[in-house]
Amino acid sequence: MNLPRVTIWKSRFELELATEDGVELFSVAIGSNPDGGDKLAEGDCRTPEGEFEIESIEDSSEWEHEGVRAYGPFFLRLCCPPWEGIGIHGTNEPDLIGSHSTRGCIRLRNGDLRRLAERVDVGTGVRVLP
Repeated sequence: MNLPRVTIWKSRFELELATEDGVELFSVAIGSNPDGGDKLAEGDCRTPEGEFEIESIEDSSEWEHEGVRAYGPFFLRLCCPPWEGIGIHGTNEPDLIGSHSTRGCIRLRNGDLRRLAERVDVGTGVRVLP
């Protein structure tokens, strides 16, 4: 297995980061669709499942959604065709971590996101499981 490696268990609201130094677990929020299923259509508020990789790491500290800086310090954009705009990012609502509360992205507390972003790079594998 190539390291680092990220695995996300949607049913457990958990992200596992495996590196040469060991394994770290982080709580996440996922798509707000309560069925928790795989993404089927644009706008269905489901988080896609499968094998992906980080295609870019972007500074999202100034990005706004509906007039609010909602993405935290980084956006780890995933290559997950046919879906675009799916990534791992921070939050302005840390109390929603551990819930179905995103439009399809994986959301972390900002401190956890910084820790993750320091340990991954473009090309890091991301596996999203039910």
